[in-house]
Amino acid sequence: MERPHHGRPSTTLLQPTSSGKDRRFPRRGRRMPAKSRWALLIGTALLIAAGALVGVLFVTGSVHTLNARSAAAGSSIPLFGSSVGYEDLAQTTAQFGQMPIVRVYYPGLPAANAWDGGVAGANHSAVIVSFKALPTDILSGADDATLTHFFDTAPTGHPIYYSYYHEPEDNIAAGQFTLADYKAAWARVVALADAAHNPDLHSTLILMSWDLVKASGRDWKSYLPGGGIISTLGWDAYPVGSATNVNPQPTPPADFMGPCIAASESVGLPYGFAEFGLSTATGRAAWMTEVGNYLMSSGALFASVFNGVAEYPTLQLTDQASQDVWKGFVAKSIAANQGTDPAPSSPAPTATVTPSSPAPTTTASASASPTTSTSADAAPATDGNWVTGLTLSPAQFAGGGENHTVITFRIGQTAYVSILVLRPDGTVVRQIDKPAHAAGKLTVPYYGYTGSGVRLPAGTYEVLIVATNGNGSATAETPLTISAS
Repeated sequence: MERPHHGRPSTTLLQPTSSGKDRRFPRRGRRMPAKSRWALLIGTALLIAAGALVGVLFVTGSVHTLNARSAAAGSSIPLFGSSVGYEDLAQTTAQFGQMPIVRVYYPGLPAANAWDGGVAGANHSAVIVSFKALPTDILSGADDATLTHFFDTAPTGHPIYYSYYHEPEDNIAAGQFTLADYKAAWARVVALADAAHNPDLHSTLILMSWDLVKASGRDWKSYLPGGGIISTLGWDAYPVGSATNVNPQPTPPADFMGPCIAASESVGLPYGFAEFGLSTATGRAAWMTEVGNYLMSSGALFASVFNGVAEYPTLQLTDQASQDVWKGFVAKSIAANQGTDPAPSSPAPTATVTPSSPAPTTTASASASPTTSTSADAAPATDGNWVTGLTLSPAQFAGGGENHTVITFRIGQTAYVSILVLRPDGTVVRQIDKPAHAAGKLTVPYYGYTGSGVRLPAGTYEVLIVATNGNGSATAETPLTISAS
């Protein structure tokens, strides 16, 4: 939960960044011959794919990022969950159902029984877990035994997004420790985690989305350790007024989550939302529906609602309508990550009221939107054009609300897949990349947004699939019509 800065909350919004910028394929007045046009499109997609991979390797310098990406393989719908404390896990489960991920906070080092009888392992699911210790203590080696035990005893079979000292920005600004010591301590923590040889452990830097607001005066990248230390970015992102409970507003998700997506993509790191929430029950159910639908196709690995604590009681989901909405999205997340094919929307049924657990985060800014995929049955590699069965269901939809189409196709070989939405003049208005996707079926819901979160105007567009690997490339295309709502 982000604290107020300089005595007042910020309402400044960050404008969309270049990651959401349209790309234009040159046309020179008239439509290119099909052969030339496909060569240009495929070549550009190949360059984009290669650039994305190089960006990842440059930033991370290791396999951390690729492992984190593979943690969400099989579905691009995020793992949805909630903050929990051990004593209220049962209540939270009654509210939202069995969650595929939970957010757990340790105010100090992790408990010795964190995974066996402790809160971190209590849900038997993926977890976003943070702990704290002064960087000087970490660097001295005083905490090595505790952290080694924590990592060595961590389970396998689901992602563990571990975070050393989440939201360090205010502590550094207050002089409690230095930025240099913080980043050096992260390196030691990750070395201890790597020694456990557990591929499900993912180093996750959790920052405030406030860092992305110009008024913060911060450069968020300055908190990012180099050398491939961090595999995943986590964001604590709040709509205007909710971090301070001063006139909270149901800010659209593209405004306060979009900048986090753009920032993450700018450094080639996978991302998720470790906290979000609205500090008023007024209009919250509708806002939760909007946020849930946005997240469904955001490309995020995870999203956890901050369910309030004594310090922040107004963030608790005490209203049944909001509980039902989030329970519905949790159910969709479970279905998608178990291989079935959910679509976005809203509520489901549920139970009672609950408290939660500790943390901190922010208010934010504007930009990006998304899209996504779930994978299924594998197909054998084929010769020739191995992108087959491309369909849109429906091929026409009215832009607005929860209206969308579902893009479905198959690839015959493991490949880097790019799904592009183009205007008639060749401008790419939305691109969704699926790196190293196994052969089989892909299903991608598309809601008619650009890469910067702006809804497309009514018109006819092209959906182009480009799949590339060491054997070459394959393509498929089909028209999409978006009508006026």
